[in-house]
Amino acid sequence: MQYVTTTSSEHVLYITLSNAKKRNALGLEMFDALDLALLEITEDTQCVLLLGEGAAFCSGFDMKACAENLSILETYILRLSALIRSLRRLPVPVVAGAHGAAIAGGCALLTGCDFVVGETDGKYGYPVHLIGISPAVTIPTLFQKLGKGASRSLVMSGELLSGSKAHSTGLLSHLVTDATEVRSAATALAHTLASKPPRAIQATKLWLNELDGSDNDALFDAPAVQSASSISEETIERLRKIWNKNDG
Repeated sequence: MQYVTTTSSEHVLYITLSNAKKRNALGLEMFDALDLALLEITEDTQCVLLLGEGAAFCSGFDMKACAENLSILETYILRLSALIRSLRRLPVPVVAGAHGAAIAGGCALLTGCDFVVGETDGKYGYPVHLIGISPAVTIPTLFQKLGKGASRSLVMSGELLSGSKAHSTGLLSHLVTDATEVRSAATALAHTLASKPPRAIQATKLWLNELDGSDNDALFDAPAVQSASSISEETIERLRKIWNKNDG
């Protein structure tokens, strides 16, 4: 099973989540594959483009695996924090093309990207309170995109935003009207960025990361621990109810 595919073209590294049957859910294999994909960045890479195959960009954690082995949920949270951190700290711009839906951990990935192209009728947000998990792991980079007020409302409510609303709040930087347009719009944006003077772009990103604290490990570590510590008997019970209902 190939969870992620990569290819390079005209200074752009394409990284595509390829487990369409599971709506590109984040499991251990997907985290491993994404970590390896990021290692393919070379001196020739001037932009990274993150895409997803199938009906949705990313549905969040592989919750079936969590229902079968709850201890893995803490690992997922810590791996997600590390991945967001890696995306944010890449020396080149990162563009995401998020069609269909980017839910929970999938939405958190978007906050690690510099640009996000979404669709008007897409769904974006963090409904993780439904299973008794705190979305604190995503808050540092969410604050950077939305500001504190909008971030607080989004993570406390668990609301799923339409693409139009996600764009107006700042979660999406670019908006297209149809899912079929997301990939082409994100690709065009990535190649435009890759055509710019690379040293100037890299220096700008480095300085922005210093200003907003993205180079500070503590910014990521504490929220990840907070999310992991929210796992409780309530989480176990809610997961069991969800999967018993699905199995029935």
